Amino acid sequence: MAFPSNPFSSAAKADHSSFAASFRLFRRLLTLNNAVLEKIGRMEGALAGEYVFDRKFLSEAVAGLNELVREVVSCLGSLTSNRYLVLYDCYEEIAGKLSGLALEYAGPYDSHRTLTYDLLNSDFEELVGSKNATLSEIRNRLHLRTPDGFAITVAAYREFMEANDLFARIDAIRAAPGSSRKHSERIAGSLRQARFPEQLVAAVQDELAQLLKRAGGAVPLAVRSSGMGEDAATRSFAGQFHSVLEVRPDLTSVLDAYRRVIGSRFSVAALEYLGSTTGSREVPMAAGVQPMITSRVAGVTYSRDPEAPEKNQLLITSLRGAAHDLVSGHRQADRFVMSRTWPFTPLTSEIVMPDSFLAAREAFDLLPSGLRRGSATLAPKELSRLAEQALLLEKTFGEPQDIEWALEDEPVILQSRPLSLPAKPPPLPGELAAELAAAIPLMSGKGQVAHLGIAAGRVVHVDQNTDPEQFPVGAIAVARFPSPQLSPIVWRAAAIITEIGGPTGHLATIAREYRTPALFGTGEAVKLLAEGAEVTVDVENKQVYQGIIAGLVRLHDAEQDDYRSSQELRILRRILRWVAPITLADPTSVDFKAENCQTFHDILRFAHEKAIDALIHFHAEQSGSQEELSRPVQLPIPLKLRVIDLGSGFKPEVPSSGAIGMEMLNSRPLIAILQGFLKEDQAAREPVVLGLRDILSGIGKPLALLTGPAYPGDNLGIIAEHYCNLCLRLGYHLNVVDAYMSPDPDNNYIYFRFAGGMAEKAKREWRARLISAILSGLYFKVERTGDLVIAKARNLDVPRMERVLVRLGELISFTRQLDVRMRDEAAIEEFFQRFLVSIRQEQAGEEG
Repeated sequence: MAFPSNPFSSAAKADHSSFAASFRLFRRLLTLNNAVLEKIGRMEGALAGEYVFDRKFLSEAVAGLNELVREVVSCLGSLTSNRYLVLYDCYEEIAGKLSGLALEYAGPYDSHRTLTYDLLNSDFEELVGSKNATLSEIRNRLHLRTPDGFAITVAAYREFMEANDLFARIDAIRAAPGSSRKHSERIAGSLRQARFPEQLVAAVQDELAQLLKRAGGAVPLAVRSSGMGEDAATRSFAGQFHSVLEVRPDLTSVLDAYRRVIGSRFSVAALEYLGSTTGSREVPMAAGVQPMITSRVAGVTYSRDPEAPEKNQLLITSLRGAAHDLVSGHRQADRFVMSRTWPFTPLTSEIVMPDSFLAAREAFDLLPSGLRRGSATLAPKELSRLAEQALLLEKTFGEPQDIEWALEDEPVILQSRPLSLPAKPPPLPGELAAELAAAIPLMSGKGQVAHLGIAAGRVVHVDQNTDPEQFPVGAIAVARFPSPQLSPIVWRAAAIITEIGGPTGHLATIAREYRTPALFGTGEAVKLLAEGAEVTVDVENKQVYQGIIAGLVRLHDAEQDDYRSSQELRILRRILRWVAPITLADPTSVDFKAENCQTFHDILRFAHEKAIDALIHFHAEQSGSQEELSRPVQLPIPLKLRVIDLGSGFKPEVPSSGAIGMEMLNSRPLIAILQGFLKEDQAAREPVVLGLRDILSGIGKPLALLTGPAYPGDNLGIIAEHYCNLCLRLGYHLNVVDAYMSPDPDNNYIYFRFAGGMAEKAKREWRARLISAILSGLYFKVERTGDLVIAKARNLDVPRMERVLVRLGELISFTRQLDVRMRDEAAIEEFFQRFLVSIRQEQAGEEG
């Protein structure tokens, strides 16, 4: 915008320049934020199989991300006078890792001989084998209980084999005439004679000492096989590789057990399973060293019942004692067929009467079923917990799971691998068409696709205060706001639907990371989808149907992900590990610090929050020269208001000096607030009459709550076309509104702060409670301390932003005189209902 020709003081020009520069930085940061999220969305779309990609795509994506995020950090530094310098260090570390991954560098641990499970996840499969990688993923990402332990890596295996020239010797043995048994015996002899390299021995010794220290002393150990590709869906190696149990906790015993695990790679069964064309260097062997898990009950869960895979049920088998007795088939087990839908109702059970019960029949009550009370190995709560974990693991790994577990107080997952089931045929087109024709749509054509998919389940309404542990696994989460604090719920949900937000927001990225079907910005999902109702969600077609549409669910289950084993996909998954997840979800947490950013998404989240904070408060620290820069606004109410334009806040035809009319304003947020202020009746704008007791009780209020920006005089607004920072002193009240409203809902926010009021303490608190209650019904997250109210609303689209700002203007005017009008606490409800009636009447008019 061109400034008026009348001269300003140098201080005033400097202040305006500072305002404008800060606002430009803020807008640039928002643009960069959106560009990064769009790039992440494209990468996650590739991961989900939406289109084919190659190595060039990966290298270009990483280079683009690094450049964009570097500028985000730079913008925040300029906006906050480099208050968060440590963020540069976090960026450099992550960017370096991504550049290495794009070049197919395995990572900082690729030459390590041993690695503790705390350092691993499923991306390390090529280094530590399938079993170790899967257990570490469950432990570190899903935070479910697994054994502690460490991996003896593929690098250690290769070092051992090459130090003893075993690859060449084994290939020579296999090329010679003879049976698989003869070959296996000769290979075993060579392995027995081989010596472990000193560096490998030292690495195992150090890691073993740390493991026993964490375990609290010398405990029996298990040394388990973890071969490359072991437990894969296409070639599971089930029963081919060996694990050694009850190993003595000393170095010699552990190395001996490790040698036996390596030997199982060349057992008769493994050689015949792999065939003569598989060379000795293929399917390298890693191992896991873990404390033995003692258990009162152990068992196996199949996340789908292998005997009836077409049904919505799972199977749990269990027995008293150790899991290897069940896996080996030496003992019979209890069988429980469970519903896969929360609350995971038991459908059938077969209980094996233990010998101890048969010997003491008289000690147990006989149930109507003929069984004895207490004869089952698992209680209902334990069955429900196991079923819940099975569905979480199935969702995480993208296919049905075969899960081995042990139970003391809580289940400990010993192993999880793909469960091979016959492919489900999709429904016939005619059958599906007939089912859809009879289906009742509850919501149609609304919202934006964040992640494709089909899901069915019960509706559960959620918000940022919902306890994730109480959210039923497999339910449909329906929320008003796409708060990142809902991330743990997205992992547990079959699908998520929100009223606000779009596909480039933080929660949309989380939904893609967890492969949760997601539909955002639907407008009225909470109203249309009743709590507890069973629904089917078809995200691609933006349809939500009443009840379970079995054909749609079958269609979704029949889809195959054959591409998921490609090398490019493995690299992309590793890259996204350092890009997409959010670990800094709650800006109010004490851990919301720059040094805690672990991913690019964390950096975006942190920069976005701190940029908004900087913009909200940036003019409060200025020198007080705003009066020279500001223009008075003529209003049809007794409200003195001056505004400073940062750019396009006035219409082009505005005069170069003097007062301006409200019709000359071009700031959409300010116009909406003033419209609401003007709507409130004239009686609410009369001067406040305070009693002496009110004045005396207010004298002790901290001045910090009553003072805002250092501006002596009229109320002040700092505006642009999409932005407004408004400071209103009405009587003894201070209202601060900071709002940004653009076509992209993910950028939009409203910040509101209310403080002050020269009234009795009880009245001030009553008023604050009333304001908080009203704001909570207007999309705000509200914090109240005494009579200080701070509220934030995020991710609203433009129509909702305008409606909320209008009502916020009404509320500011409405509450001016509540101090003297609220005679007692009961008046809170009276005023609350009065204000809500006006809102509902207007809503009814809009809908009509």
